[in-house]
Amino acid sequence: MRRMFFFAVLAVAVLGCVAQAVEPIKFGAVLPLTGWGSDTGKRNLRGYQLWQEMVNEKGGILGRPVELIIYDDQSDPTLTARLYEKLITEDKVDVLLAPWSDDMTMPATTVAEKYKKPIVTGGATLDLIWERGYKYVCGVLPPSYDYVGVPIRYIASLGGISSGAVIASNLTFTQGFAVATVKNFEELGIKTVLNETYPAGTKNFVPILLKLKASNPDLVVVCGTLEEHVEFMRQCKQMDVNPKAFYLTVSVTEPEFVELLGPDAEYVFGTSEWEPTLQSLPGFEEFYHRYMAKYGEEPAEDDATGFAVAQILQHAIELAGCLDDEKINEVLHTMEFTTVFGTYKVDPNTGRQIGKELFIIQIQNGKREIVWPPEYATATVRFPTPAWKER
Repeated sequence: MRRMFFFAVLAVAVLGCVAQAVEPIKFGAVLPLTGWGSDTGKRNLRGYQLWQEMVNEKGGILGRPVELIIYDDQSDPTLTARLYEKLITEDKVDVLLAPWSDDMTMPATTVAEKYKKPIVTGGATLDLIWERGYKYVCGVLPPSYDYVGVPIRYIASLGGISSGAVIASNLTFTQGFAVATVKNFEELGIKTVLNETYPAGTKNFVPILLKLKASNPDLVVVCGTLEEHVEFMRQCKQMDVNPKAFYLTVSVTEPEFVELLGPDAEYVFGTSEWEPTLQSLPGFEEFYHRYMAKYGEEPAEDDATGFAVAQILQHAIELAGCLDDEKINEVLHTMEFTTVFGTYKVDPNTGRQIGKELFIIQIQNGKREIVWPPEYATATVRFPTPAWKER
């Protein structure tokens, strides 16, 4: 009888271990799937979902499948914070995936820090994120200072840039870019002749453009969303605003930028962290072709960003060998890893990204072309921008 009881207990224990082994690892994220950030939020989601499919096909992580729990914050930072609280306290997720934009990342990282839950930020560059002394936050993207600074310094090196204008919406992430732009202008000796903030969602830029024409800057930097940038460029043409160069943040990497503007997108500069031409990155070919097969179009930077955030966390878990938050956090702060998005390496003290490559792009003949750095260039820069009437 004792022997039968022993085997019964043993069987229950073994079955319990098996059940535990196949329980999925829960990854949770909050993304702007509606509202002003939805275009990019949906691309981040695509990256996460494609990664989930591919990792589960290969046996999961630590022998366990991956499950995604995704909520829509409606582009509302207050809702972002509440939903990350829900992921941690109610859904009991094992791993946090990033939200999108500085606006949503600021509250999300505060929640993560409160619960000592590691988080790797995706679409976030605000310098303040890394200046709060947080211990559980690491980033994929370089900070705002370099995001706008690298292209501004490059454009300035082309010659004839002595004055600049910065125009930005009042969102957190765009204001971060604006502050970084002014700082770079000051360091380069570029005189800021106009510094304007407009309400997010603005469609009428005429009042600002009248000031822009009067100040006549050599370089115009606009920090806004895709829809705002499209309207801004259309109205620049209508009002014959002709700087030597336009540099727009974020939206130039989106395929919709050229689709919506057509020829009016020509000559515009942008910053890219990833382009479909960077085929030497490990895993690029599989990611690219799987994405094309699933979605019927080329992946964009924000698709690759989401995929890479998940890759980084997967690698950290595998190096840690478990789901212990402290061990994973230590690995995230010390490891160097190359994803389909590029190099991941952070300052071990702050979590700030220090290894990621930046690329300067320009729209030429309806395509995004890399014009810097030279070893990755796909085209020669076209500068200065010809006047609208001369195109």
